[in-house]
Amino acid sequence: MNFYLNVVSHTCENGMRIFVLPRPGHSVEVECFVKTGSIHEGRYLGSGLSHFLEHMLFQGCRNYPGTSAADTIDRLGGSVNAYTSFDHTAYHAQLAGIHLETAIDVLASMVRYPEFPAERFAAEREVILREQELGADSPDRRLFETLNAEVFKVHPVRIPIIGFRHLIAEVTRERAEEYWQHRYTPGRIFWVVVGDASPERVVEALEHRLGDWQDAFPGETALPAEPEQCAARSAEFRFADPLARLAAGLRTPPIFHRDIPALDVLAGILGMGEGSRLVRILEREKELAVDLRAFCYSQPFGGILGITAAASPARLDRLESALRRELDAIRSGGITAAEARREKRQQFAEHLRQLRSLRDIAANIGGGVVACDSPDLSDSYLEKLEALTVEEIHQAAATYLTPELFSFVRQRPVDARPRRTTTTDRRRLAPIAGEWKNGVRLVTIPDRELPLTDFALSLPGGTIFETEKAGGISALAADLLTAGTRRRSENDLLNKLDECGATLNVNTGLNSFILELNAPRRQFPTALRLVREMLCEPAFGAAELERERKNRLELMRSRAQSPRAAAQALARKLLFGRHPYGWGVNGTPEQLQSISRDEIMEFHRSLWRPSQVICGIGGDCTEAQAREWSEMVLDGIDWLPGRQPLPKPPEFPQQSVVQEIPLDRSQTALVHAIPGPALVDGIYDSFRIFHHAENGLSSRLFKLVREENALAYTTGMRLAGGFHPGWLLFHAVTTAEQAKRAEQLIADEILRLAAEGIPPEEFDAARECAAFAAAQAAESVNAALPATLLAMHYSQEPETVWNNEAALRALTREEVNRNIAPCLAAPAAVTVFAGRTISS
Repeated sequence: MNFYLNVVSHTCENGMRIFVLPRPGHSVEVECFVKTGSIHEGRYLGSGLSHFLEHMLFQGCRNYPGTSAADTIDRLGGSVNAYTSFDHTAYHAQLAGIHLETAIDVLASMVRYPEFPAERFAAEREVILREQELGADSPDRRLFETLNAEVFKVHPVRIPIIGFRHLIAEVTRERAEEYWQHRYTPGRIFWVVVGDASPERVVEALEHRLGDWQDAFPGETALPAEPEQCAARSAEFRFADPLARLAAGLRTPPIFHRDIPALDVLAGILGMGEGSRLVRILEREKELAVDLRAFCYSQPFGGILGITAAASPARLDRLESALRRELDAIRSGGITAAEARREKRQQFAEHLRQLRSLRDIAANIGGGVVACDSPDLSDSYLEKLEALTVEEIHQAAATYLTPELFSFVRQRPVDARPRRTTTTDRRRLAPIAGEWKNGVRLVTIPDRELPLTDFALSLPGGTIFETEKAGGISALAADLLTAGTRRRSENDLLNKLDECGATLNVNTGLNSFILELNAPRRQFPTALRLVREMLCEPAFGAAELERERKNRLELMRSRAQSPRAAAQALARKLLFGRHPYGWGVNGTPEQLQSISRDEIMEFHRSLWRPSQVICGIGGDCTEAQAREWSEMVLDGIDWLPGRQPLPKPPEFPQQSVVQEIPLDRSQTALVHAIPGPALVDGIYDSFRIFHHAENGLSSRLFKLVREENALAYTTGMRLAGGFHPGWLLFHAVTTAEQAKRAEQLIADEILRLAAEGIPPEEFDAARECAAFAAAQAAESVNAALPATLLAMHYSQEPETVWNNEAALRALTREEVNRNIAPCLAAPAAVTVFAGRTISS
């Protein structure tokens, strides 16, 4: 073929190139290619700057303000559009040839004189975010992007063209204009005109408009080379769609490589038509796949030969096994001569069909120039395709369809669970409850898969068990437990634990005091004896106390300068008053300063009340071993009778309170706090679902505050509650000028939710998220053991952790909305602004 031999090329003095292919007819296709795409975004990679420019160039330019560029083409009966790819951006218009100069004038003005109108920039960013969301909502798009990220691990082509949501949101008008100035230069721009146009007319029109555009001659940053793949890769994710999906792909050489025609034909044989091999076998004969398709996506820097298919969730694993078998058969020479001839003929005919379309012709010319500065690349491709032999196709299959070159991606429905194996059934965790001689509750969760053993201890400590004089004493005592014993220095103790390969954490919360130890099975008894020594013989050294006190005070001073932390601390104090929740886990600086060593020792002694202590051991152990180890620790304790009393429940304000904290910060944090539920009041699961509904990029709150009104970079809601009612803390970080508006939106949203509840689609997603989080808590010993102790701490059954998922899934939208409404409708709220204050 010599179809593109008649392309006339011209290079302007500024480096801009022009390619014209006259064709009979009255239509003309005008395309402006800019050799910049998502892979060229450098330090802004992932922000979608190239795509952002494509949008903004339609928002106004010299002589064509607003949307009049597109309106001008439309009024002439034509069409204009654009697209962004990994390595280039193209603006194209098709209309009657008599309007050629107008089309050139419009596109030339767009690329050279964009105005980036400030009033449209934020709105267009929101449009792009909506577009990104649309892609995120597409299971096929997610599948391809995940496959692409598995095939390419280093090259920037691994990043989606549109970019990532959080980076898109950071794009500013100044950044976009700077990127345009750097990338939109004559040397990177070329034009393709096909149809009713003479080369002289085109060159004259473009030279007249762009000939004086000086080229900056910027150098190109070298893109990283993708290393050779030497082992198979796989990934799996979940998506809210009833069908499961499978993708298999491998990296192909650059578009101009000699093997590309063979790989294109191979993809066609695999699954580019109803008569293709995999469609026939996996869809129609075995009925494992739905909508199976193969593709060969070629690019100048390498592409992907891939297969995608949907399937019922129950058949996904069988589909993957069958696909692997078919690929092995084809790699081993399973392609017939008839298949090869048929597919060659189909693809050759399809390329001929493209020559009927001005749009396709222009795209082929532009693609050749982008790939290798060759407007007639399609001609040489067709020659190679026509000369392709069955042996060459066999060779391509044998070379490329090797298992170690493939990446497999599985997309399962959110509510689907992988088929259980015997091993999984055997390892299903379950608690074994018991009791020690003095009433201490025991729980064992055996799991012999790995030689690791866990120990956890729950004590009646935490903020709610503190006095107003000694707020923060639980956290300070937790710090000092690992700071040495009466027999060992701090360094000696920590070194001994390290020698055991152990990890040790002592954590306090508003309602709890929990110690967790993990060690390899062989060293676990030694590590546990060290923990027993810590608990029975703590040193609580004076020097260590002053060090930990100083560290906490320094951190508190730092947090006091953080708008968000400062706002939350004041909101806590205003909402809970003198209740322990009012000073929080860390206490106040005044409280910490007053705590003495004797008070810490007395507090530690007060923790040992048998009816409020829970001891757990899990992992590589038997029930008998667990009881023996538990007794080793518990035998050394000096036990006290009775129970640690709880204070009275908090008394919340009866009217709303608003306060400001002036801080030397550019941003302003706002928190809007209302009374929340207690964990023990029976409706907390409803609020867990509500919590998921109000957090994350897809939450109504996020969209309302950040996206629809662009008022805050971050927003969401925190939930806290325990033995007593806690709070719902809505928060946002914004500017002083926008803080009042953001707070009003949050308050209005709370009122709306109180009246209308969570909408159905948001409820389903939130319940799924909450149920998934609950399921995760029961999957491993290191998560299930402390979670079980916490459940028992709140007087729940040991099996609660394993029943949580089902309990959450059983909740209906009506029930959840009924449970959350009274809380949201509470008349009083606490609002705090911290940072550059709204009155400054």
